Amino acid sequence: MNHDKTSLSLRIRAAFLLLVLACGLLFGLLTLVFVYTTEDALFYQRLDQEITRQQLLPAPTTPLDSHLHIYQTVAEFPADLAAAYQAEPKASELAGTAGRHYHLRRWVHPATSQPLFLVTEVSQQLVVRPVRQTMLAVYGSLFALFLLLALTLGWYLARRAVAPLQQLALLVSQEPVAAGFASQFRDKEISVLAHKLESSLLRLQAFAERERLFSRDASHELRTPLAVIQSSCELLLLQPPIEAAAQRRLLQIASACGQMQQLIDSLLLLARESDSQHAPVPIAVVPLLQQLWQQQQQWQPRPDLQLDLQLPADLQWQAPTPVLRLLFANLLQNIWRHSAGGIIEIQLFPQGLSLKNPIQKAAAPGASGFGQSIAARLAQACALHFDSQAEAQYWCTRLQPRQPDQL
Repeated sequence: MNHDKTSLSLRIRAAFLLLVLACGLLFGLLTLVFVYTTEDALFYQRLDQEITRQQLLPAPTTPLDSHLHIYQTVAEFPADLAAAYQAEPKASELAGTAGRHYHLRRWVHPATSQPLFLVTEVSQQLVVRPVRQTMLAVYGSLFALFLLLALTLGWYLARRAVAPLQQLALLVSQEPVAAGFASQFRDKEISVLAHKLESSLLRLQAFAERERLFSRDASHELRTPLAVIQSSCELLLLQPPIEAAAQRRLLQIASACGQMQQLIDSLLLLARESDSQHAPVPIAVVPLLQQLWQQQQQWQPRPDLQLDLQLPADLQWQAPTPVLRLLFANLLQNIWRHSAGGIIEIQLFPQGLSLKNPIQKAAAPGASGFGQSIAARLAQACALHFDSQAEAQYWCTRLQPRQPDQL
């Protein structure tokens, strides 16, 4: 389980904070742009009005407004304005030295052929600059206040929204789940989710209880008669010599009992949840395979099958002991049932272990069916990848460790 996931409550509060922060910065920027644009528009309006008045006169004359000046060339500019104009000849708003600020218009009078310059120095007429610090301080204070209100509102809404989910998560994490827990939720969406979860979890809980009882009963009720049958067969075989046909049938019954016992063990193991009793431990593979091979030969002798173990004597695998034992036992049992006579090769390949057995001519072994399904599930419980397919005259079953992203 990943414990590094971000809290939903924290994400809601962060969303509120980011929203208010983005809106505050955006509208603050728009406010500054608006006031500066409005202020500049007033200065340009004065310049345009004076140019319109000058156009009606026979020749350019001194403007009525003492803050306006007409210059015929750049050389007539004040020194700071001339330097700024040389740097930006296309600009209509220029900053001078000592806090001076200029606005200018280029225009042509009907009585002259050369363009003229109408200039105003507005440092003493600026409205925004003197109150800029105060305006920013007031705006910053209001912005901080609204950020605090947004955090408070986000915390309140996050708490209201997440509290039922946290309560629901706590209830569904309990084992066993209490019946009727969904009735305590009043919000429509949470109530629908809670009722659906309650219904599903109670069904799963009932199913798990039925499976537990079935596994317990099956373990007792099936194993007991099998043990009686197998013991009876062994006692009959130990009695004075009996007919060969009867002895062969008793051996078949004993073999079938052993195979049935193995099948029951496999199914019951797969039905149980994994726990610490089935933790992976190092297991010596060669002795285990040799023991299971001898067991199969005792249950159902097949002199036509020979085992060729091409494995290192010290080979070990990390796996739950009972699961790996049942896995190899099932694979050998499938070979016993479906393999033609010959050599059974068990060897290593770069990614794992392979079992090869001759294919019967009548039917290909293990391509599908109950035995292969159990073996595949047992391999999955051992964190092994299971693959079985025909190759030329052999049927090849491969087992290889799963990669972490395949688990």
